[in-house]
Amino acid sequence: EQWAEDLSEVAIPRDPELRKTYRELALEVAANQAADADHTLWYSPEDGHAMGTAHLVIEDDDDEASLEELAAPDHDSMSPAQTEEFDSTVFGRIIQSTSVISLDLPRADETVLLPAIGHVRTVGRCKGLVFILEAFDSDLSNLALMMDPMVQLLDTVTIDDSE
Repeated sequence: EQWAEDLSEVAIPRDPELRKTYRELALEVAANQAADADHTLWYSPEDGHAMGTAHLVIEDDDDEASLEELAAPDHDSMSPAQTEEFDSTVFGRIIQSTSVISLDLPRADETVLLPAIGHVRTVGRCKGLVFILEAFDSDLSNLALMMDPMVQLLDTVTIDDSE
């Protein structure tokens, strides 16, 4: 709670109402932690047009799976999963996949529409490590806005191999 308070005061110094909303969003980010994530990152552009979280997992690379296989979703997608490749100064190449997950909710009858959640996974491998940055959101427009920044963020990774 103190982190959210401090962050909101720095981010929104002049507008108490907006600061309160920002603080509540920060608390949601803090609560939205994935158990296996090494880092949770908050996508919050300065103009406030979208907000979301992405989780970064860093694993040892076993070289058995291709980058495309690592980027593939772990779930069945409601629509065909899409992949795109990007050149990277850090990884050589980055693969990003997008898919849509249908939630399986309890329902009283068959007329209930199941909600969908979008998923973006951005993957690169370098120096024996695999970096997996992924985001889930029911607001697909938020995910669409996050896709390019996810690639850009992954391409800023610096690995200190001086040890």
